[in-house]
Amino acid sequence: MKTEAEAVPAPLRVAVAQIAIADGDVEANLDKVAQVLCEASARGADFLLLPELCLTGLVAGDALVGLAEPPGGPIQQAMRDLARHHGVATAFSYPERGENGAFHITTEVVDKSGTPVHVYRKIHLFSEENVWYQPGDALAPFSLWDWPSGLLTCYDVEFPEPARQLALAGCRLLFVNAANMEPYEGVHRTFVAARAMENQIYVVYCNRVGANARYRYRGNSLVLAPDGAVLLDLGLDQEAVQCVDLEWQAIVQARVAYDYLAERRLLRQDSAYARCGRTLGESQ
Repeated sequence: MKTEAEAVPAPLRVAVAQIAIADGDVEANLDKVAQVLCEASARGADFLLLPELCLTGLVAGDALVGLAEPPGGPIQQAMRDLARHHGVATAFSYPERGENGAFHITTEVVDKSGTPVHVYRKIHLFSEENVWYQPGDALAPFSLWDWPSGLLTCYDVEFPEPARQLALAGCRLLFVNAANMEPYEGVHRTFVAARAMENQIYVVYCNRVGANARYRYRGNSLVLAPDGAVLLDLGLDQEAVQCVDLEWQAIVQARVAYDYLAERRLLRQDSAYARCGRTLGESQ
């Protein structure tokens, strides 16, 4: 992955789509995403981030069984076609049916030609998601126009380890798609700022808005600079699509006075600490 001392990547224009989602209605959601992609393209966006499960909403039971699809399924193909048609790279989330029959909350990243470049399965499942879905077990950065990038989903960002692991692997731009509900709409602001500042990276966080029979989603989508400055705030309860230009120099500048990754000191772990939490890939 690229380091700050190497050639500087060109500025990146990122669009954030804070939208309402019709739970269980793939056709309606695809229509809305097509409109959003058209708007993002008109604004010159290189990349569009959409909320978690933007094409189905959070589904469970029979709805999940009916809507989940294997890799390369129709939802994914439709999104690849839309990205190619509008010429905007995109990250979209859908319920995946894995090879072993397990369900995952999965995000695929496609480039401007609609070609998949990265796939991520949500690691930290929230509340009843654990009943219907299985957690992912892998983290890896990917390249977006020479920007070393990473992806997390919603609850993942509330834990410091995934973002730090990606940062140590070279990630300098972290995308987080979310479906964070009331009363937690203020919580993610703190965590997103912390992940940006402690790793000195950009963090782009996209949440949904609207309500269903169970939850109210408040939005509060954000883009944070490597020094923690708020570059974009889409506010509460309103649909919006806005762009922000990211400059590589901001990462370099944030690390001039101090570099958290370079200056951190690791303490020796005792056996009690080592037993805390779960190891990725550990049997459940």
